[in-house]
Amino acid sequence: MTTADTIHLNESAEIMDLEPGDLGQRLGEMGFWPGKSLKLVRMAPFGGPRAFLVGRTLIALRKDEARLIRVKLTVATF
Repeated sequence: MTTADTIHLNESAEIMDLEPGDLGQRLGEMGFWPGKSLKLVRMAPFGGPRAFLVGRTLIALRKDEARLIRVKLTVATF
């Protein structure tokens, strides 16, 4: 298992868990729930924000916020 800040561009993953605490709770309120899939679709240069597609919603997070989301990488199927 890894965290969402380590996902590469266009990789998909399944959300396994969120770090406990206020920020983890806020991420859950934004739609990052265990069991949902996410995909990294955009990355700002120099460690800037990352844009994740969660369902049909695009959400940008800072790298330290993405680090609070534990994920399992999924294998792409064609």
